[in-house]
Amino acid sequence: WISFNGDESLRVERDQRQKTMLRSISGLFLTFSSAIQCTVTAAFLSPSTNIAARSWIGSSHNANENANAKNDAQIPSTSRRSSAPSSSVPIREEIRYIAGRRALLLHPPPPSLNDSGNNTNNHDHNNPASPPLVILGGMAQSIASWEFHLPSLSKHRSILIYEGLGQGPPPPSEVCSVDGTGEVTLSNYYDDVSLERQGRDFWNVVDEALFSDGSHYYEQQRERNRAMGGSDASNVVDVASFSFGGRVSMAAAVSNPKRIRRLHLTGVGAERDGLANVILASWKEILGSSTASEMMGECDPFDHASRCTSRLRSFAWSVILATYSEAFLASAGPERVQTWVDSVCRYNTEEGLRAILLQTHDDHGEESLWTPAAMARRIQSSGAIECCRVLVGSGDKMAHPTKARKLAEILHGGDIRKDGDDVYKVVEGCGHAVPMEAMRSWRNDVLDFLDK
Repeated sequence: WISFNGDESLRVERDQRQKTMLRSISGLFLTFSSAIQCTVTAAFLSPSTNIAARSWIGSSHNANENANAKNDAQIPSTSRRSSAPSSSVPIREEIRYIAGRRALLLHPPPPSLNDSGNNTNNHDHNNPASPPLVILGGMAQSIASWEFHLPSLSKHRSILIYEGLGQGPPPPSEVCSVDGTGEVTLSNYYDDVSLERQGRDFWNVVDEALFSDGSHYYEQQRERNRAMGGSDASNVVDVASFSFGGRVSMAAAVSNPKRIRRLHLTGVGAERDGLANVILASWKEILGSSTASEMMGECDPFDHASRCTSRLRSFAWSVILATYSEAFLASAGPERVQTWVDSVCRYNTEEGLRAILLQTHDDHGEESLWTPAAMARRIQSSGAIECCRVLVGSGDKMAHPTKARKLAEILHGGDIRKDGDDVYKVVEGCGHAVPMEAMRSWRNDVLDFLDK
């Protein structure tokens, strides 16, 4: 739900770790003389020995996350067809609009051959057994929210992440101008952000990004398959989605279930409980029901300062407080949470978020074809998707674990174990935003599920 970089969560973990570490060794310092204490302290606080101390404490998990954070900054930004300058990092294309949606593509590192001609990367570049992975984030998230996960996820497969209609910053005039005159009206642009529309958009973006002539993935697979005497690349994808993105991915599965191999859902329930409905009602009240055209007088959506309206900022605070666990927020502190609020305002528009709230979060009971429960029944009846998995935080206020379990049961015909796979899991100690609170656990869960 929240648009902030992964290193924010990392800093929360790091601060907690450093506090615990200092408390643990404070007793040891007392046994030394004052001079020795100064020497040891100076050595301990030096950058090189600080890393060693963290490893000694047993924080290899967080050290690995630090390494991943550094890799994020090292991923080269390339043009559509160029190769990465290093064979050890993913190929990253520039963020651009694909089929009208702001998107980012990453691809596995090219094979690095030794003198014997063997691949030293320990993986098969764009292995056809690993379909591309499409990532869809929560309502107020952006591409930046997922940067921390991308290096690890793109080691063995191509990754496509995009912002759905209503998410992200205002689109350029050439994207949202229907008649070609350059006149942009956000009220018209966000007139239909329904899940049915989002499901159609999903396949438009996927086909142009991954399966069209000239796209990196398509060309790589076509060359490989032809060399092996096979046909062109398969047009099947895997999907990992969160919250609102989970609803969009289910709508895409409804419209074309045969093209999704495995579907990983986080923070999605079959229906909302009473608390979730109250929270949702408060968000609608905060953003108001006024149309974008009525708001234009006080909010210019193309000016960042005016986009940070009091309504949008209030909404951002409310979303953060509702979707993160209390322990995580307490560890972050008000100053860091403030930066997350700033990011929500920077990467979103009030008009787009209001449209998503009003058009995709108003479940009209069992008769609606686009509630999570109704979509799950249609997906299950198709029998086309190999397997679905539902992940939820134990403290999720927006998708209570009992509601997430019900969704998993519907998706699998009442059996939440399929071919030995657990298709439902509760992540203890997390709120709604499991991918941001438990980054490594979420990422490993996705990869384990996709690789089975």
